[in-house]
Amino acid sequence: MARAGFGLLSVLLSLLVIGLLGAVALNHYWSATPDPRAGGAPGESVSPDQSARLAEAQALSSRAMTALTLCAQTTGMAAGMPGGAGGRCSLAEIASGAGVGPSGVTADGRWQISSAEISAGGSGALTGQVSITGLGGNAAGFSASLFATPGGMVSRCDVGGAPPPPSPSSGRGC
Repeated sequence: MARAGFGLLSVLLSLLVIGLLGAVALNHYWSATPDPRAGGAPGESVSPDQSARLAEAQALSSRAMTALTLCAQTTGMAAGMPGGAGGRCSLAEIASGAGVGPSGVTADGRWQISSAEISAGGSGALTGQVSITGLGGNAAGFSASLFATPGGMVSRCDVGGAPPPPSPSSGRGC
């Protein structure tokens, strides 16, 4: 009578080899994956409290960029809209959509939209920038900028008290 199948020892050895290969692969994956609390470049980590403040700044800049984009669409700035690339959106016009007062300051007085601008490029793609500055409380010394570029959105931050990053390549990733 012939035996069919694998023996218990061969199955256990196969599982052991697969487990070791998996452990090595996961170790390499974890060491290559950036820490979400890091600021973008290796060695530039931020504390959990700083990470929370930067998340607040990013949320405010995202709301402001959304309000700018909606304003650009309603004024005919976006590609294919009647009126071409005309129109302009002021901070006072987008303030309510961004959840801030007419001067760009949040209700708790900790954050301010220091600049918000958007324009239509030659191809009709919208490009622009929203800059956020921490004014008081635990937001003081923080700043962030969100850039709408033809390649997508780029977010840059600073936790050292500097003004908001002026370009998509300055500051640190956040």
